[in-house]
Amino acid sequence: MNRGGPQPRIHGLFERALANDQLRNCVLLWRAYIGYEVHVVCNLSAAKRIFFRAIHACPWSKKLWLDGFLKLNSILTPKELSDLQEVMRDKELNLRTDIYEILLRDELG
Repeated sequence: MNRGGPQPRIHGLFERALANDQLRNCVLLWRAYIGYEVHVVCNLSAAKRIFFRAIHACPWSKKLWLDGFLKLNSILTPKELSDLQEVMRDKELNLRTDIYEILLRDELG
């Protein structure tokens, strides 16, 4: 009966929830989904795809953007980081410091 464990079921639950018009813009749900992929499944490429979907659905959430930078910095290229930071500026989601300083501080701390 078990078809690969709980992971496909959990993915299905997240995807079904995000297909709901009322939940599609729920930042907490997107953050939980990204966190699940990063910390439980350890699939950073899937987390990256989900992150891009998330910022498309909730472009106003600075916390969502920063989560992506901090959790996915190991697989985001410097060009992607720079491009994302520029898009944030265009959307007037200003950072008090450069994203590279945040990531460096995170690595040292």
